[in-house]
Amino acid sequence: MLSKSRPLGQTSLWSRIEPWWMVGVLLMFYVLSILDRLVINMLVIPIQQELSLSDFQISLLLGPAFAICFGICGYPLGWATDRFSRRGVVFGGIIFWSVATVLTGLSKGFPMLFAARMGVGAGEASLQPAAYSLIADKFPKERMTTALSIFGMGPKVGTAFAFGVGGWVISYAAAHGGMNLPLIGEVTAWRLAMIMIGLPGLLLALLAFTFKEPARKNHVKPAATDANVFAYMGQNKPLFTTLLVGFAFAAVAAASLISWVPTYITREFGWSPKEYAPIMGVINIISASSILCKGVIIDWLYKRGVADAHVRFYTWLLATSAPLAIIAFSTKDPYWFMGLYAIVDVVLVSFLLYIAATLQLMMPNRMRGQTTAIFMFVTATIAAGIAPTIVASLTDFVFADKQALGKSLMLVTSVASVIAFITLRISLRYLRPVLEGRAREQEAQMEVQPT
Repeated sequence: MLSKSRPLGQTSLWSRIEPWWMVGVLLMFYVLSILDRLVINMLVIPIQQELSLSDFQISLLLGPAFAICFGICGYPLGWATDRFSRRGVVFGGIIFWSVATVLTGLSKGFPMLFAARMGVGAGEASLQPAAYSLIADKFPKERMTTALSIFGMGPKVGTAFAFGVGGWVISYAAAHGGMNLPLIGEVTAWRLAMIMIGLPGLLLALLAFTFKEPARKNHVKPAATDANVFAYMGQNKPLFTTLLVGFAFAAVAAASLISWVPTYITREFGWSPKEYAPIMGVINIISASSILCKGVIIDWLYKRGVADAHVRFYTWLLATSAPLAIIAFSTKDPYWFMGLYAIVDVVLVSFLLYIAATLQLMMPNRMRGQTTAIFMFVTATIAAGIAPTIVASLTDFVFADKQALGKSLMLVTSVASVIAFITLRISLRYLRPVLEGRAREQEAQMEVQPT
């Protein structure tokens, strides 16, 4: 009897641990993706020197080459997420972006570099739709946001990781520049760094198969899902329009700060990257920690009957964003600015978490990945992509003064935050009935399922 009960106990323990193990593995994949995405930002100068690239060509590598492909590939990969093994989608994406990162280091000119960066964007587009769907099906609703919050720490942890580990790899590669690699030959330091960053993903991708594929939840009757995702969204146009517009403007506010605050600090306060980088690193860690805290609060609200807790809670945060941004960009003290910026960063960080959690609750399972990809395209590609240009255009063409960057940031951040707040508050009048209707459908289906 003892020999039979022991395996049962072990199985029970693993069944409790496995969901959190899955979240940890997905978080590691997210951090890895950010590292592969950002490491090229620290290698601009040696790449320019070796390949004789202009600043404009470099900007195409850092922006459009990655972002456009990331956005375009999101929808087909979201479709694959809804129909095939999500572990397989994640595994294939990691292999693809890791190979593309290695090929970046092997590129002989601008066209191959551009194509390799497109490959990184295409591969990374697979992770978020599949991960959100896996987490939503692995956890009960009342704990889902906490799990999603852990995964949502990826960008902030990944950014800190990129500066730490990426910096170490670049230093190591610089010390061993000119190495001869088997089948490749001699490689310069920046090439060696890209290869070293990309190769581990080919092995780590296997961790996607260390957890079970969860059963898909939130199925509805076939008659209700005959429409495709665009037709379904059209049937709920006011809800999806307000959600898309609201989160798009939240993305504009967040992306404006991420893109231009380092430059603002140097222009306004005269601090070099060496002086502000440690403080920015601490801010990133605080922001990452806040994501988990916010997830716990949202789950607490959801368990107490606040069906639209994810969007409602985010609007509470957004209400503070505009006043804080105005005060931050009005202060002349760098330390006061950094403190206020940290709070604004905590407010705006990881808006994708609120999108993802809401979509997992309101969408039929067969449409989750596609809908997530559509929201990612609008917010992370279009809105976040144009935000830096909006700030620069105000500075260059409206104020016509580089020292007016703070005014541009204040204006864009505060106006975008206000529009996001108003639009998302409007969305709440449509969101709660949809969520309650979805819950009733699930309960009705559970009642008719055979026991």
